[in-house]
Amino acid sequence: MSLNGILASAMSALQTNTAALKVVSDNVANINTQGYARRVVNQQTQVNGGALSGVDIADVQRVVDQFLQAETLSANAGASQYGAQSDIYTQLNGLLGQPGDGTSVMSKLDNIFAALGTASQAPSSSTSQQSVLTALQGLASTISTTSSSISQLQTQVDGQVSSSISSVNTLIKNIYDLNQQIQTATLGGDTASGLLDQRDLAVQNLSALIGVRTSVQPNGQMLVSTQDGVSLVGDSYAQLSYSGGNSNGTYSQIMMSTINGTTGQQVGPSQAIDPHLGSGSIEGLIDMRDNQLPALQSELGNFARQTALTFNAQANANSAAPPPSAMNGRDTGLLSTDSLNFTGKTTIAVADSSGNLVSRIDVDFDAGTISVDGGATSSIGTTVGSFATALNSALGSNGSASFTDGALSISATGGNGVVVQDDATTPSSRGGSGFSQFFGLNDIFEGSAPSILATGLSAGDDSGFAAGGTISFSLKNTDGAIDKQASVTLASGMTVGDVVTALNTAFGGAGTFTLGSDGTMSFAPSASNSGDTLNVTFDTTARGTTGMSLSLMFGLGANLAAVQAQGFSVNSNMASSPSSLPFAEANITSTTIAGDSILGSGDSRGLIALQNLANTRQSFGAAGGMSAQTSTLGDYAANFYQDVATRSTSASTSATTQSDRLTEAHARQSSTSGVSLDEELSNMMIYQQAYAAGARMLQVGQQLYDTLLQMPV
Repeated sequence: MSLNGILASAMSALQTNTAALKVVSDNVANINTQGYARRVVNQQTQVNGGALSGVDIADVQRVVDQFLQAETLSANAGASQYGAQSDIYTQLNGLLGQPGDGTSVMSKLDNIFAALGTASQAPSSSTSQQSVLTALQGLASTISTTSSSISQLQTQVDGQVSSSISSVNTLIKNIYDLNQQIQTATLGGDTASGLLDQRDLAVQNLSALIGVRTSVQPNGQMLVSTQDGVSLVGDSYAQLSYSGGNSNGTYSQIMMSTINGTTGQQVGPSQAIDPHLGSGSIEGLIDMRDNQLPALQSELGNFARQTALTFNAQANANSAAPPPSAMNGRDTGLLSTDSLNFTGKTTIAVADSSGNLVSRIDVDFDAGTISVDGGATSSIGTTVGSFATALNSALGSNGSASFTDGALSISATGGNGVVVQDDATTPSSRGGSGFSQFFGLNDIFEGSAPSILATGLSAGDDSGFAAGGTISFSLKNTDGAIDKQASVTLASGMTVGDVVTALNTAFGGAGTFTLGSDGTMSFAPSASNSGDTLNVTFDTTARGTTGMSLSLMFGLGANLAAVQAQGFSVNSNMASSPSSLPFAEANITSTTIAGDSILGSGDSRGLIALQNLANTRQSFGAAGGMSAQTSTLGDYAANFYQDVATRSTSASTSATTQSDRLTEAHARQSSTSGVSLDEELSNMMIYQQAYAAGARMLQVGQQLYDTLLQMPV
């Protein structure tokens, strides 16, 4: 080998080991840098004309295990998804209170029955009456507050979704820009650029928001897509948009546009990304907002509705002593022109302050007649309006009756009161509810939506809804995809049956609306849409002057179940007068005449009937995650809390499992890609010694040159 060859080899050793020491230095410096993958130097022999001519760096390799990287992304997405849900449940549990702590729905319900038990010893005592009223208001307030708290959580979660979308867009654009720089670096021979660490960290942060998968191309670019293959970063990049907020309790979808990276212009139409999120915190938040929290709202609403039905049915079967001077019913949504559609018999009586009968009005709905104090009968007509007119005439100077904006009101004059009692043998009924209960004449509880959904309307009845009103629906599956949207504009002259037909036509087989014999309207999705949720997104329909919309009157849409608990309160008539609580039971027969006692001030039979509701089993429809069941109010409330606990535990367990999985993936990834000080110190000594040997060889070569130059020619 020539002296020049020796010097060239020695110089290559110096250069190569200098570069290798630089890599070691970078590794040590970044030992605690998040996302940094260690680099290793791969050396190769320099060959010149087939002869060895020193050493060179083949490449600097960035140590990454693609399988572990994919596992880390997946685990990170799962941990973020369930972690977000677990955090929301932690807040919810704090808001709901725990059974037995005095603040929960169960505790408030128990307080009512305890107050009734105490009041049974002195039912006419104002202290007893006030105690029961306070307990009733406590339950109503807790139900309403709990419902509001869940709604506020939904709003909070939706806000988190909105803010997360901005982060997603920033990360996607950052990954796209890094791709372009990495491609340039790769073409220039730099396969271990620090830009790769930045990109991996950005992808890791993105996976916490959306479940993603990646694929590195030969040119250095990384393709990023959702777990089911929707492209987020490639030759173009995705841009997400979401306005936030809800319409009728229904949230819109997150839309994704594809952006040309060169022009910045959108390519093709936008698409909904919700069904493709897969995992990540946004998926967890949307599941909480659209599925988990609404399910709990529906369960709470179901409890509120059944509580109202149960207490109101008993209250309307009894009376206060002395009786109230007026009974102002609820907005039924009915019009004066609607068919009466009542069966059976009922009695409306006027009694004095001592509980003695003043006048007795007997109504036979089957015969269509009304009579006063057992006298001759007269017709009540066939409509709600004609009945109200007949009742007003029958009351004469003792009182009055009116039907306005869907509400029936009955009042007595001269300091007297009104009592309503159904016939013991053939009680009145419309859609399964008695006369007083259907009109809500003596209700204890009321809410933002009617608890009675059996309207008593039949297919042939005039719909009563103003022409031009529009109702819009959407069928949404658990993944957030909208399977069907439909809209119906009502026309004049439509019957209730025509409305049902129009709804079914608009849905085109995606689901079926059915009108029950009691006037209820139900919806069932088709087999292909099984599990979908019906949402009312828009409703401008109005029934006459009642202000009752189609969805509100019939309880259509998943969000309407939640409305049952909103604004839940004690009827204002009773809230302002504890003495109007129905603690007594009227005694009216066909032989009762004016002057006979029909109410006793010390009568506690109505109170005891209310107290017995604690052990009375009720029929609850399916709601949220709870199936249809027959249970007491207390048992259903306990099941509600159990469902919350089960969901919370499931989210917490899943979060822990995914977090452990992520920790294990990080540990394995670190053992492969992480920096080891021992290994780097060993490499440093090796490269340092090799550098020293190369320097020594260079020195020897220089000495040989000097000797050669000193030789005589």
